[in-house]
Amino acid sequence: MLDADQDAIDNPEDGVGEAADDPAIAKQIKIEREKKELLNNVAGCNYSHQITRVAGILNLYPDARNSDITLTIKYWETFQPEIYNPAGILPQDLFKLERLHYIVRARAKIQNEYGLFPASQAVSRFRKKNEEAMLDAVISNPAPKNVISIFSDETGKTHDFVIVASVWVLGGRATFKIADAIKKWKENSLWAKREIHFAKFGNRDMEPLLEYLNVIASNSEFLSFKVIAVQRARTRRSIEDVVAKLHEYMLVKGAEHEVAQNRITLPREVDVTLDEEQSLDAIALEEIKNNANQSIRHRYGDQLTIAEVRTIPSQKSPLIQLADVVAGAVHRKLNFPEERGHKDEMAAAIINTLNIALETEDVPGLDVSALFKI
Repeated sequence: MLDADQDAIDNPEDGVGEAADDPAIAKQIKIEREKKELLNNVAGCNYSHQITRVAGILNLYPDARNSDITLTIKYWETFQPEIYNPAGILPQDLFKLERLHYIVRARAKIQNEYGLFPASQAVSRFRKKNEEAMLDAVISNPAPKNVISIFSDETGKTHDFVIVASVWVLGGRATFKIADAIKKWKENSLWAKREIHFAKFGNRDMEPLLEYLNVIASNSEFLSFKVIAVQRARTRRSIEDVVAKLHEYMLVKGAEHEVAQNRITLPREVDVTLDEEQSLDAIALEEIKNNANQSIRHRYGDQLTIAEVRTIPSQKSPLIQLADVVAGAVHRKLNFPEERGHKDEMAAAIINTLNIALETEDVPGLDVSALFKI
């Protein structure tokens, strides 16, 4: 392929006019755009569409990549638990469960067209034959990947305290559960058509906020909230460096806390997703990942690894929006301590309902800082 053609694929927003005259390039640009959209939705736990739900299962359960039966069972078990019964499916429930052939069609598009979550080479060549060989794996209920998903946001860059807040989901399946609970509540709430941001809360938002917080609290068994902040006046670092270091130390100290409290077992991979509007570029994201891994490796070896640090638009992730709500509450508490109004009442409700204990702790290497954690 010519360099110009590859550039059009790598940068689908550029050169669209030129690609329109070449159907092959136009098709590849469309595929790359859809692939990026799918990965963003999976990373953000936005399971509004079937293809994202299928991708989520393929991502979490590697065995499902080799068996459409395993994939379909895990899909039903995860996204239709009120209908699917592992002891026996009633005939009338077969009309309610999502059709196997639609799930398989989505899987084929994901693997064959997008090149994501591929099956093994042997299965790709002899899928039908290997379905029979996979019977024992289906019956044995394949285990998911051991993954921690972290969703982070930042705030206060022009105020006294700069803050990074994060939501830690301590199991892969828990991301499905909490995202689904938020989605179902939101569909019939006063916030049905809006993105959830603390900064946009108004006088009439206390009631839906309390409903939202109750949904989070009711599904918080595998959730943890961590917030780390630094006072700008007590550091000479640039604001970009401060934000990067806050993310880095949040990962390191947060991981140590989870292991020390026996809330996670090793080995584990960690996936980190940040709001795309934050101030860090691709180089800074890679440095955060490398620096955090270097620190974690000294203590846990290869048993705990930061696998990826990425950014996506906040509207694609209910859990980044949750991180924004937590960040906004602590921002209000730290940077506006003397003010009293509806935002302060909301901040108190968030902190109290989610049991976010504000405990100050020095973090070496960050000049003077405050670490807040549960």
